[in-house]
Amino acid sequence: MAWFTARDMGRIVSTYTSDLGKLSWTWVMKADGRVLYRLSHINGRAEHNAWRLLYRLTATERWQIGTDPSKAAELLARMASERGHQLVGAHR
Repeated sequence: MAWFTARDMGRIVSTYTSDLGKLSWTWVMKADGRVLYRLSHINGRAEHNAWRLLYRLTATERWQIGTDPSKAAELLARMASERGHQLVGAHR
């Protein structure tokens, strides 16, 4: 489910399960081109961690995504997948 503010181009939630538990991460693409992520839940318990900068889109990349949240979500999903995360609600 995508939910974001006017300053966000896209937002997704991913999970990663390990021996330590189930971790949920929130990924967001800001209108200024920053791609950020943070650990948001551990075993369902909310966490309030700082956002970490993962990538900064170029002006061309921001133009290509435009205002289409589905394109932003696709890019966020690919970045999360490259790091071993699975999208919430996605099946492999």
